[in-house]
Amino acid sequence: MGLLGTLVGGTLGFMVLGPLGAIIGGAIGSNIEGGAQGPRTGQGRPGTRTGYRPRAAARSAFNPLEAQQTFLVAMISLAAKVAKADGHVTPEEIRSFDGFLRNNLNMPAAERKIAARIFNEARDSAIPATEFARQLRDLFAMQPQRLRDLVTLLLMVALADGRLHPAEESLIREITREMGLSDLDYENALKTLRPEGSLDWAYAALGVLPDAEEARIKTAYRKLVREYHPDRLAGKGMSDDFRKFAAEKMRTINNAYDAIRKERGF
Repeated sequence: MGLLGTLVGGTLGFMVLGPLGAIIGGAIGSNIEGGAQGPRTGQGRPGTRTGYRPRAAARSAFNPLEAQQTFLVAMISLAAKVAKADGHVTPEEIRSFDGFLRNNLNMPAAERKIAARIFNEARDSAIPATEFARQLRDLFAMQPQRLRDLVTLLLMVALADGRLHPAEESLIREITREMGLSDLDYENALKTLRPEGSLDWAYAALGVLPDAEEARIKTAYRKLVREYHPDRLAGKGMSDDFRKFAAEKMRTINNAYDAIRKERGF
């Protein structure tokens, strides 16, 4: 059983609380395990605002399984908000997101049906994306790289149709800031997905500035290699669903480092 199936089976953990808990509760209330269907494109029920306020105490009760579940549910929920950023969700966007889950995360059909319920619930909910982002900032305060990964994933979803709508860009920037990240984090994520002729994308992939010293570049590279080692991902909130994403990320990091080394001659 995948993470979403386990979640529905009762392992709700911290997500019982806060906006993400409200989404899961609503999805389960929609008979998530029986007769699951694809994401809807219509306007559903309005949902409920949670008025979530981050609490430092929540971090102490957070464990790797809950982290993995939270990351996955948050990605689906925020993707739904991004898809609706321009006012509506089209059938093409629905197919694009389902294809993203299938091709980029290797998510099987049964899990994608549950993801569709979560997507629908988040899209139709009145809970704003900023509340999801604030809950994530609280939960992943000690693991900012997971939050940067989430920005990258949201941009990948938004770019799946070949363009980044201004409303999508604006919302992802707002989510980035609400998670406690910077505009530079957003720009770096976008550069790695849209490589240009210069080496800006390579420096962005390593999270360093183009004028960084050689030692700083090497340190950043080694840190990222450790960060995305398969044996470490599960304990840092990234489940097996994201192994393909992590592998692609590692290839980008290696290619970036090689490109910079070649350019600088070290």
